[in-house]
Amino acid sequence: MTERLFDQLAEYYDVLHDDVDYRAECTLLEEAFSRSRPGSLSSLLDLGCGTGNHALILAKRGYRVTGIDSSAAMLRVARAKARGRPNLSFVRADMRSFDLGRTFDAAICMDGAFTHLLTARDILSHLRTVRRHLSPDGVYAFEFAQSLKEETEGPGWIHHDGPTEIVWLYDLSYDRRRHLVNGRNWFFAFEGDRLRRRFVNAYSTRVLSVPVLGKLLARAGMRLLGVYSTDDGSGLRTMRRDDPLPLAVAKANA
Repeated sequence: MTERLFDQLAEYYDVLHDDVDYRAECTLLEEAFSRSRPGSLSSLLDLGCGTGNHALILAKRGYRVTGIDSSAAMLRVARAKARGRPNLSFVRADMRSFDLGRTFDAAICMDGAFTHLLTARDILSHLRTVRRHLSPDGVYAFEFAQSLKEETEGPGWIHHDGPTEIVWLYDLSYDRRRHLVNGRNWFFAFEGDRLRRRFVNAYSTRVLSVPVLGKLLARAGMRLLGVYSTDDGSGLRTMRRDDPLPLAVAKANA
């Protein structure tokens, strides 16, 4: 898993994602829930919750939300933003194996957190743990990295201007045998002319085809209800073959 990377990124994570419409994404999640289970729901489990952007919005909409993440630094940011909200809590845990002693009406895993499960064993452990935490009608909505004809490879960079200027250089390669995108990062954060933070690290993410995802869900006692593209933000659409991060919706078998 990649908690070290996210511990290093935690202070800058929200700045780097300030263009993400989290409210629209939460509305799409609610659409997925309404399509997939009868009645209303009240309790949500947010896996790989990061700095709590989805969890906070969903809690404001009246759900009781528990967020789980392995990064202590990301959770510090999340707890600071959620201070004083009674229906929102955060737990530091590995999303492959945890036991909260209760079940939830639905679970989510957004912002590519699912892609950091790097092996079939990791994915199965995660899915079986999620299944144990879902109520009988509970659903699981999560983003996964679709296996594309041509995976992203080679160097690239991200530049974010503002009071804190961020330059993020990266180099990607694809391991076709293990279905992993491997990246190396060079991260620099500036305040004015002063270099405030820098680090170098490496990480990997896992890509999956829809048939393989369906088989892994079945082995975990779950079934795939649908896969969708959501990138225009207006609703759940038939999954595009070139969508790098579709939304999957699954449910536990009876």
